[in-house]
Amino acid sequence: MTSVKWDAVYVGSGITALTHAALIVDRNPALRVLILEQHDVPGGYATEFCRPKLGARFDCSLHKLSGMGPQGNLRALFRELGLEDKIRLFFPPTFFEVVSTVRLSLPEDARATQLCLTQMFPTEEVALGRFFAEVATYGRDGYMQFETLQGNYEPDFKQLRWAHRNLKPLTVAQALRQRFGDSRLIEILSLPSIYVGCYPEQCAYLYFLHVVYASLFMRSAYLEGGSQHLSNLLVKKLRLAGSDVRTNVDVERIEVDSDDGSQATGVVACGQLIRCSHVYVNASPEHAMRDLLPNLDALQDLRRRAREQIPANSTSTIYLLLDTRPDLIGLGSAETMVLAEAPEQAEQSRALARSSPTDAEIAENAYWVKSSFEVTNYALLSASGGNVVIVNVLDDVRHWPERKTAEYRAKKRRLVQVVLSRLFRAIPALESHVKYREVSTPRTCERYTRNKAGSGYGALVSPYAAAGVSGIAFPVGNVSFLSAWVSGSGYEATMGFARLMARSVQLSRHTVTANERAVRPTNAN
Repeated sequence: MTSVKWDAVYVGSGITALTHAALIVDRNPALRVLILEQHDVPGGYATEFCRPKLGARFDCSLHKLSGMGPQGNLRALFRELGLEDKIRLFFPPTFFEVVSTVRLSLPEDARATQLCLTQMFPTEEVALGRFFAEVATYGRDGYMQFETLQGNYEPDFKQLRWAHRNLKPLTVAQALRQRFGDSRLIEILSLPSIYVGCYPEQCAYLYFLHVVYASLFMRSAYLEGGSQHLSNLLVKKLRLAGSDVRTNVDVERIEVDSDDGSQATGVVACGQLIRCSHVYVNASPEHAMRDLLPNLDALQDLRRRAREQIPANSTSTIYLLLDTRPDLIGLGSAETMVLAEAPEQAEQSRALARSSPTDAEIAENAYWVKSSFEVTNYALLSASGGNVVIVNVLDDVRHWPERKTAEYRAKKRRLVQVVLSRLFRAIPALESHVKYREVSTPRTCERYTRNKAGSGYGALVSPYAAAGVSGIAFPVGNVSFLSAWVSGSGYEATMGFARLMARSVQLSRHTVTANERAVRPTNAN
């Protein structure tokens, strides 16, 4: 048993925890916080793995950062953290490129993208004008949610009520079908839903509008050195302030006052009690409820809600190392979307897969064969990592066998064959230049994060998703949740949520008084 009492202990070192801890320590340098991570590197999904003999660095998440323009929320947060002068940013000229029977590059600018799409789909000109007006209006209101909660931005509340009444019940697929007639245009416009782990028939339209606004109006950038560089900067900042981040530490349980179960007093890790004034959980609420917290009557309703929370899709990812620069052989954009050949059939196949989630043949056809997927040219973004290209397919853990089985290994080989054959049909020159490949699956995500269904995106941001544990007073005092499961997915959402939570906490040495419950965001669900 340790006699040291920390001001706060974080279970998990995801980017939300690192950001929150850095902010509260900045505001009160006397504080000492401890972050515990089960993996051997800090950062959660904001990490990398290296293959030194190949000279390759593979990023575990898309390190595209929205809101990095001069007025962007994330840029302001970097400035507040003192990181702005410690990073190098690459601003791509394109939002993404679409490849199918035709190639289309969408500029990283709302007006230019609207004009580009109008030229390709002239009969949809009026509808496109209305869509981009919705992005500029309702997307902005969603983007400014955290600032609204802090009283720094006042939306038009009549406009806001109209959006919640008329747009909040819609999925992206429903909304775009109401506005457009061309199925190819609908699929192209819906592609940003991939960024939050959703297919268009799942994703909440109102949340989607803010994702598009964040990229096209507030600009997106990529970080030289990848997402691990950002995590490392935050870890260094914490250690210099006298706090600590420890890896390869498995938290066994959250210790709760034995008399009435009303207060958390610390955590138990590696058989030792680590005492603290507050516990922040940067992990799946279901994992915390099931494995870390005691079986208290007061938690039964929240356990049920955590079980019912729908996870966003997981990903199957193929990491490629080429023997030449990708932009020289047809992959000139930072991000390329390989478009579904028949979008309506793809949606039908996904509906069938969700109704029979363990049927491998149906699922592989739906997710690997039929649906659009995303390719990132990391060599263009961060040349120091090698000629790396990463292919991401939204997937579902339920049709994957357990790891370390013959069935699992065979399925990984099938994934590579099916997905890469589609990529090589779209960009033939790539095929002969692949010199190394590696695969991660939803089971890989499960292994390293213990996230429900292996979802790196947290909860599904859909009109029908369960509320989870946010928005109510948590029965066990001194426990708070920080992650994409309560904030929404993406760097800007998770780090912005950490900023909001940090500003709502009054801290003094060895005392943590949290007012977070009063400021939890609605999370677009």
